[in-house]
Amino acid sequence: MKKLLALVFLIGLAGGGAYLAREGKLDVPGFGGERAELKRKSQRFLECLKFKNFVEAAAFHSAADLKATPDIPKLLEDFFLIPPESLDVQEYRIDYVELDSSGQRAKVKTVSTVHILNKNETRKPEIMLYWKREGGQWYMDLRTTLERKRSI
Repeated sequence: MKKLLALVFLIGLAGGGAYLAREGKLDVPGFGGERAELKRKSQRFLECLKFKNFVEAAAFHSAADLKATPDIPKLLEDFFLIPPESLDVQEYRIDYVELDSSGQRAKVKTVSTVHILNKNETRKPEIMLYWKREGGQWYMDLRTTLERKRSI
């Protein structure tokens, strides 16, 4: 009886782990598919913004977008709608990853904690990152950066 209970527990644990990995909530290298990949890319993108590495952050856009809009690194400085020299990104998290029915487009909801220097103000902007698949690779959709205007 104990062996059967242990077997049921292990099967349940494996099933739960597989579900969490598939949803991108558990990061298991080589497992998890699209959601896990988009979560990792979104986390790296936000890390690049946190450390003001706008050139690497621009590399998440497709070659066609980079060629058509070579000033993407400058546009990324406006990502949080706060001048980069006044911005301290303290932390960020990925709330969820959602794919459309075709599997060619995705959105990732993020929440960041940012401190605005010299104002003693902390904000928690919610930002949606839009991704598109081109040639089997995921690239950030330019909409996430170009449709914004600086508020300060």
